[in-house]
Amino acid sequence: MLTRICDMYMRFLHLMMVVLGMTLLFAVGMQVAGRYIPFIPNYLWPLEVSRFSLIWLIFLGSVVGLREKRHFFVDVFQNISPTGAFARFLKILYYVVLLTVTYVFVRYGYRYFAQWGAIQTSEITNVNMGFLYASVPIAGWSWLLYLVEGIWNDFFRKKEGAQ
Repeated sequence: MLTRICDMYMRFLHLMMVVLGMTLLFAVGMQVAGRYIPFIPNYLWPLEVSRFSLIWLIFLGSVVGLREKRHFFVDVFQNISPTGAFARFLKILYYVVLLTVTYVFVRYGYRYFAQWGAIQTSEITNVNMGFLYASVPIAGWSWLLYLVEGIWNDFFRKKEGAQ
């Protein structure tokens, strides 16, 4: 059940990343075209759209990278390939460090959002900056979801073929 929910959320995140990537390309393309092609107007709104898209894309990409174990993972013992108790210790250390970072993002990210983002509006588009600042706690909660899934899969789920 948890894996199915995580898979559906991952599909949603992939879709959002595609939309944000296309938005970023369009906004930056508008900025470049406005500078060098005389008949295209030089608008200011693509600056904010590209900034919002890039920040959200970074945080959503970190969530996807965490689930696929391509982010936050440094292989210090690359040539050793640990086994047994040492490998289990490294997995526990990995999850403890990530849970600590996740705690900081959830707790202080919400504070950051509530105290700064929710009270500001952007100067160009008049969008509430809470939309931008919400990316921090949302990324933290998403990391927590995938960390729980990873802990479940690595430590509590019965392996196929094991009895």
